[in-house]
Amino acid sequence: MKKEWLFPWIVLGVGIFLICPARSAGSWSQPNLTLHAPSAVLLDGTTGQILFEKNPEERFAPASLTKVMTLYLAFDALKRRDVKFDDQVLVSKRAWKMGGSQMFLEVGDRVKFIELIKGVATISANDGALAIAEFLTGSEEVFVHEMNEKARALGMEHTRFVNPHGLPREGQHTCAMDMAVLGLHYLHDHPEALEFHALRTYTYGGIKQKNWNPLLGLGVGVDGLKTGYLKTSGYHILFTAKKGDRRIIGVVMGADTADHRNNDALKLIGYGFKNFSNRALVKKGDVVARVDVPNGTPPQLALVAARSVVVTVPKAMEGSLPVREEIPSSVKAPIKQGEVVGKLVFEGEGFPSKEVDLLASQDVQVRSYVLYYALASAAVAGLLGLAFWRRRFSRRKRQ
Repeated sequence: MKKEWLFPWIVLGVGIFLICPARSAGSWSQPNLTLHAPSAVLLDGTTGQILFEKNPEERFAPASLTKVMTLYLAFDALKRRDVKFDDQVLVSKRAWKMGGSQMFLEVGDRVKFIELIKGVATISANDGALAIAEFLTGSEEVFVHEMNEKARALGMEHTRFVNPHGLPREGQHTCAMDMAVLGLHYLHDHPEALEFHALRTYTYGGIKQKNWNPLLGLGVGVDGLKTGYLKTSGYHILFTAKKGDRRIIGVVMGADTADHRNNDALKLIGYGFKNFSNRALVKKGDVVARVDVPNGTPPQLALVAARSVVVTVPKAMEGSLPVREEIPSSVKAPIKQGEVVGKLVFEGEGFPSKEVDLLASQDVQVRSYVLYYALASAAVAGLLGLAFWRRRFSRRKRQ
């Protein structure tokens, strides 16, 4: 077998988005980060790997973090083209009566759908959230059912929604890990949503209000998502930040003050960017190896990676990413392009195991001997003809 690694920088570059959070933080002996909040989670936004966790499954009332799911369903509907940004939404009396943070909608107002999204994303408008729910499904109850269906589909095992805005309601609960999972999928499916979450202010009906996210504009890369507060559950934040080609997603829940919540989030952001990096182990389509194909045409076959794989690793481990090749010394023809011939296995302490199929880069046919027989027969016939001609010529010369 002849192997040919054409990419000696295999641990460099950009990989695909792997959106299933991987429990790997425990194998990295987490730092002793002193957080005031009782619960927190930090994920890498590309790989979904857990970089830090503290009581990740402790339950809290979600408060306004609930609205991230409301917006998720709103952008789902836009993507399906069930609704459009310019659709006019009629404000109901129920929406008008909502308390807390609000856009100050009036009964009978006709508001563009995009304005409701802006109001919910920036100023956490409770009236806007209920108006979205009623517009999309006709009733709050049906919308809440869809929220919980979506949560189950995303694997949010410790979450139950009771309303679309997060105001206190018995039976509504979540945890930091579930909220991190929600943020990860939300941004993966709808990256355009950040345009709204990053707005510093929002004005409706002549009333200008500031975005509730205190981390925006601090120079640490934060460009969304959502804060929340209830007296019974404390101060929450679901945030995302981007630096270069890296994105992180974090959650702080249950802080006793807004300052403690914000400081905890800033600690997590600094920790995530300074101590970890993303490394592409292999890219889709890379030629990883070549194998011999006895009696094949061609006689050697290039094997290519079926998919890209990127992992998040502590910077101290960047140069020690182990790989095991499971590649046969040779293969038999015929082989179809795209057929699985071998695989790469990446495994080691500090990141989840990954397997990548290696595919045949082209068709390989069984070598045909018909042509060789034809050529050999022609050669023999030619030699016999030449011998016959020379013999006849020699006889004529003697006569």
